[in-house]
Amino acid sequence: MVQPDISFREDETIVAINGLLKVKGNHIVNQNNIPISLAGNSLFWSNDGWGGERYYSSQVVSWLKTDWNTSIIRAAIGVGDPGGYLNNQKANKERVKTIVEAAIDLGIYVIIDWHSHHAEDYTDEAIVFFQEMATAYGHTKNVIYEIYNEPLDVSWTDTVKSYALKVISAIRSIDPDNLIIVGSPEWSQRVDLVAEDPITSFDNIAYSLHFYTIHHKKWLRDRASLALEKGIALFVTEWGSIGYQTVDAETDLWMSWCAENMISHCNWAVNDKEEEWSILVPGASTSGHWTDDELTKAGQLAKNIIKNWME
Repeated sequence: MVQPDISFREDETIVAINGLLKVKGNHIVNQNNIPISLAGNSLFWSNDGWGGERYYSSQVVSWLKTDWNTSIIRAAIGVGDPGGYLNNQKANKERVKTIVEAAIDLGIYVIIDWHSHHAEDYTDEAIVFFQEMATAYGHTKNVIYEIYNEPLDVSWTDTVKSYALKVISAIRSIDPDNLIIVGSPEWSQRVDLVAEDPITSFDNIAYSLHFYTIHHKKWLRDRASLALEKGIALFVTEWGSIGYQTVDAETDLWMSWCAENMISHCNWAVNDKEEEWSILVPGASTSGHWTDDELTKAGQLAKNIIKNWME
């Protein structure tokens, strides 16, 4: 399988080279129908006062593109939790817009992520939000909509799919073709359930797969491989290494699987919170320009993967 050239050129960006992404069979492909695998970063929850919102800046996006070779950035808009979109729509929406517009200016892809574990409880709000995003950015080739981050232990058909069809319909009334990603039950790991009953009434629909290597190993890769065999397209919109170390054999296995199957992925998370998956040490600059000393072990591992992806 031929991998498109996703290295950055002085006169061409990754979006200029690859154009609008779409689903073809069980792959996400570029404008020339060639399967593509992107590597990038996910920001932390956008919620007021959670810490990660300080990194929602154009400088951070620019640094990740320039220094990490990031080709995709994910803006995780917190929804129902304290300080999230439902509490402060203006501030959270502005943070997302900052990231989206920076990505467009820099010519990289961007995921607008409705970061909730209970999105079905906020269907009307999701419809209004995504219609606004589609109106503002649906004409660009950069934008990808992720309409449900991580459903919990709920029914795929009765809960997640039912919600997704309503939100997808609302987006498609404005934006007919940009890629839409849908989560699956049990923290976006039950892609096997999706594969048995996929969304067929709309085009360009992919499904998120999340993994953290301390918990998710071969059994989840096998499940995901079976889902691919059944014909659905997957996108790893969130993953984390074991943390606290720069060597992680399970991460190596996951990255090999992503490369073999041409799966794009975003590392969690651009934040300085004291937890194993933050890429930054506490107090790291909120405008990029990080030295290696400002990266955690997980950050150093993620940077090496992203910077050298598919070379």
